[in-house]
Amino acid sequence: MEKLSEKAIAKAMHDTGLFRQLKPAQMMHVLIQEIITSGEMKEQHFEHWLTMEVRWPEITPEEKMDEVLCVLQEINPTRSLQEMQKMGFMKFCMPEVFPIKKLMDKKNYYDIIDHFDRLDVRRDDLAFKLAILLFPFDPARTEVLLRNANFDPDAIDWICNLVYNYIEFIKLNSPKKLRRFVAKWGKDFYFDMNDYAWAAYHITDMKELKPLDSRTHVVSWINQGVPLDAEDLDMTREDIIAAGAESEEEVFAIQHILLDDLIKHPNNNIKVLQEKLVKDLTQREIDRKISKLYKEYERN
Repeated sequence: MEKLSEKAIAKAMHDTGLFRQLKPAQMMHVLIQEIITSGEMKEQHFEHWLTMEVRWPEITPEEKMDEVLCVLQEINPTRSLQEMQKMGFMKFCMPEVFPIKKLMDKKNYYDIIDHFDRLDVRRDDLAFKLAILLFPFDPARTEVLLRNANFDPDAIDWICNLVYNYIEFIKLNSPKKLRRFVAKWGKDFYFDMNDYAWAAYHITDMKELKPLDSRTHVVSWINQGVPLDAEDLDMTREDIIAAGAESEEEVFAIQHILLDDLIKHPNNNIKVLQEKLVKDLTQREIDRKISKLYKEYERN
């Protein structure tokens, strides 16, 4: 669909005759812009939009999601999200995740669109904002939504992993569990996950969703030089390949075997010791770890 210029959008917002000439996706965009600029849609424009229902299938999932992202780019999008919900555009733009079946998820959804302006971390990160908006929805349906909208695969994985791993994250009630989480996902994702968990908690105000204060532990470990993820291993990826790993799967599995060993033996992050451990590994042990990791990383 041809994108409308700002000038064309402004004209269509004030000229109903011109609005009626637009293609369905362009009409939708003008309606959303009316919400953003004035807080509501022009009544005659919305009424005409309803008469165009037979042509709504012309609008692609990507074009629909663009309107959600457009609203989330606002500094304070709560009012616009509320109006989109009121006028049926949240469901229209994200049909894959509606209806919301669980009562608690419905409560979280309305808490988020009613209090989105509370978000006070990473406000310039649009993907993070979208992940917060998608927090109440079924994770599997969220993944379908993002794939249908042609999101970059890496962005889909990042957003869905935040949503999928939330419950596990808020239950990390011991240093060992926390170490294993950071080893599995890496330090960067840990900090993203921590931001996400606290943001969801502050917006929803639900005590049962409150994360544990784990950031202090992780920062302390980093400052002490404690090896937490693959990039901290003294034995590098290249070293593991030189030791005989024949695929990326095997490299990944061996890195996690070494990280598991470091949780038990913190002083073993020495290349010569790790080389000996890798040399003593059997193919069966490596294959078993590959299988276990596949199950752990699978989103279901």
